[in-house]
Amino acid sequence: MFLRQFQYLVALEQEQHFGRAAEKCHVSQPSLSSAIKSLEKELGIPLILRKQKFEGFTEEGKRVVTWAKRLLADRSAMVEELSIMRRDLNGRLRIGATPFSSPLFPTVSQLFQQRYPSVQLDIQFIGTDRLVQGLTNFEIDIGVTDLDNPALDPFVTMELYEEPLYLLLPDNDWLDDSPTISWADACKLPLCLLSKSMRERQMMDEAFETAGVQCKPILESNSIFQLAFHTMAGDLATIVPKRFAHLPNTKQKLLESPTVSQTLGLVWVHGNPVLPMTKATSALMREALDAGAFENFSFVGKDSS
Repeated sequence: MFLRQFQYLVALEQEQHFGRAAEKCHVSQPSLSSAIKSLEKELGIPLILRKQKFEGFTEEGKRVVTWAKRLLADRSAMVEELSIMRRDLNGRLRIGATPFSSPLFPTVSQLFQQRYPSVQLDIQFIGTDRLVQGLTNFEIDIGVTDLDNPALDPFVTMELYEEPLYLLLPDNDWLDDSPTISWADACKLPLCLLSKSMRERQMMDEAFETAGVQCKPILESNSIFQLAFHTMAGDLATIVPKRFAHLPNTKQKLLESPTVSQTLGLVWVHGNPVLPMTKATSALMREALDAGAFENFSFVGKDSS
């Protein structure tokens, strides 16, 4: 067996097409097919359902793909561990993050540039389902998300900070100067909100339901920046964490009845040893917390496993 055979399998699982998988691996399609057939012969089982084209994996093939991802992750982890030992960590740190955690990342990037300048951050803003899947399949090294979610129970977590949700609205005469607003009153405004697939939107819908209303936003998007741009343009209001509530041409009000806060933090897969990129990230964040680097974020700083 060769690592490249497992790389081909994983690429095929991702692309669902022999030609695209071969292109992704920078080999010819016959070379990729031949390597996979050789692996099937060595294992003594069919891995792929074939007719005229790729039609999926056999049950045995699905298990081999799962192991292939683990083997490739372990190989990458070994190389990264050696880099840490040489004090020269390099490569790509793959982060899956909630949109509401966006303000955190300039600080994270600065910390990595100071300690590990050869590490490239790859930040993907995704929903909880994709984050859990990415961690499980070793496609993400670490997540940054709202930790108050049962789907995260199988993982290790580290609390970072907690902040309430605010109504962000254009700086106009829609409302009075009161510093707060109820969810029921916010529902009466023209709103743009995150997509229903996002964990934060689900929190909002629960708050609206608690307030006895059902909110139907005019616009939905999976980009919190798109929502903020619409609010700054003056035609819609949106809901954001406190860290976002200081944008040009806007004003903000704390949402109450109920007051809703989220606890954001790191999440990663149990492991012994912990994957090096994950270990470096959690250690760097813990060190920064202890040094008071995030005092403006009101960090909590608790670990759970």
